[in-house]
Parts: sequence; structure tokens; C-alpha cells
Amino acid sequence: MKIPLNQLEEEDLEVQNFVKLKTKKHKLTGKQSVKQLVSQAENSDPNSKFANADLNALSKMGFLDELISGIKTGKEGSVFLGRNAEGFVAVKVYTDLRVRSFRRDESYREGRFIGDSRIERAIEQGSQKGLAAHQILWVQEEFRQMKHLYEHGVNVPKAIAVNGISLIMEFIGDEEGTPAARISDLKMEKEEAEEAFRQSVLNLERIVRSGRVHGDYSTFNILWHNEKAVVIDFPQVMEFKNNRNADAFLRRDVHSLCKSFRKQGLNSDELNILREVRAGARLSQY
Repeated sequence: MKIPLNQLEEEDLEVQNFVKLKTKKHKLTGKQSVKQLVSQAENSDPNSKFANADLNALSKMGFLDELISGIKTGKEGSVFLGRNAEGFVAVKVYTDLRVRSFRRDESYREGRFIGDSRIERAIEQGSQKGLAAHQILWVQEEFRQMKHLYEHGVNVPKAIAVNGISLIMEFIGDEEGTPAARISDLKMEKEEAEEAFRQSVLNLERIVRSGRVHGDYSTFNILWHNEKAVVIDFPQVMEFKNNRNADAFLRRDVHSLCKSFRKQGLNSDELNILREVRAGARLSQY
């Protein structure tokens, strides 16, 4: 099962104007479609392809030539189908922290290195400067964790480039630009579901072996493409050695994975899966 691009409503994608770390203006424009993101603003640079400064910067660096259509919208941002000289890419554009629903992330952020006590204090206080810094750090964390997981053999999209709060990654889909479906959107045959579950557990084991916890692991964040399970969405990823909440989130990840696969007709023993993941990942080293 695949989701044609023409079934997605661009106007429903919750994409905002974004706050730079050192920006003084903090204007929100509400929802934006692909057309709005690529249109030229008045008095803008005639050499710019996009109304969004982050996308223009990525374009000038050669990572993005055009936006084509929307792929999906989520709690922290929206993903678009784009293209560069190499072919299709996925472009994730984050929603402004002040309007998106996923604001309370202290449990995920614990132990993350910021390197500036003033910025860290501003984030905790929720000031304009803190929100701007928080936004940038959240996006950079997704990019960093995606690269880490890719290098450790987890089946994830390859991270390509990041600027501000826009991120470019490998597009997971067919040669015509049709994106791969999330497992949650499919109705699988029993054997296919069992294989998808096996691969999903293996990916989770590799995530943990690399010293990480996904933090939001279920069929909603796993694509099924060419009979391969591909994990997506990483801003909430945390490290065992730096976050005391990590083991609790691992248990929740296993629960969410098993629960979401029940819709595919699979019943699994969560405790055994947790043991399997911990044993395969040699969790005791953390």
C-alpha cells in the first residue's frame, strides 16, 4: 500500500516561519503550503528560490533545488518531497516551538550538552532567546542522532544537511516520488507483519547497542519500503550514559512497538522482547 502525493492536502501541513538563534524578529505566519514556501517575498533576493531563509541557504549550498509536494505533517514539523542534482530528497521543516504541541521535553533533553550556561538558563526560563536556541538545538540533535544511528547500522534515512530548523535527508520511496508508507498505515499479511516486526526489533536492538533510546518507537515511526523496516523521527533520541530516564523510555518503546503491531494481528511477549533487546545490545555496559 502506498500513499499518492495527490491525496495529501498541502494546506493542512502545519509549517511555520522559523526563529533563528540570533534573530530579533519573532513573527509567526501560521500554516504554509509548498506554494508559499517557494514563492518570492516582496523585495527579496532575486537569486533566492524560496521564501524560507533556511531553505535558501540549503539551496545555495547545493542541497536543494526545488520543493515538489508535502509528504506528512507531525507534532514537531512537516516533511516535503524535494529534489536536488542527485534526485529526490525529504525536507523536514520544523514547526515553531511556541505553537507546536510538543513543548515539554525536559525528560528527553536531560544530559544533552549545550556548552553555554546563559543559553541553557534561557531555555529553562522559556525566554524568546531561549526558545530560539531550544529550536535550533532540537533540530541539530535530530541531525546528529540520525547520523550516529546510520553509522551504527540502524536502517534510517541518511542525514544530508541541516540549516536553522530545516533538515534534508534521504527520501524513502519509489523512483516516481511516491513516499513509503508507515507500517501503521498498512494492513499486512501475517508473514509480512512478522518480518516487519522482526526487523523492527532488530533495529531497536541496534539503536540500544549504539548507546541510544529512540523515545517514540512504534509503527507510526517505522516505514515499510522494499520489504525493509526504516526508522524515522529522532529529535527525542537520548543517550543511556547521559540520561537517567533512558531505561524507562526503552521499556516504553518496547511496549509501544508491541502494542502498535497488534493492529497487524501480532501478539508478542513484551518482557521477552525487552530481554532480547537488552541481551543483544549488551545493555549492561551502560
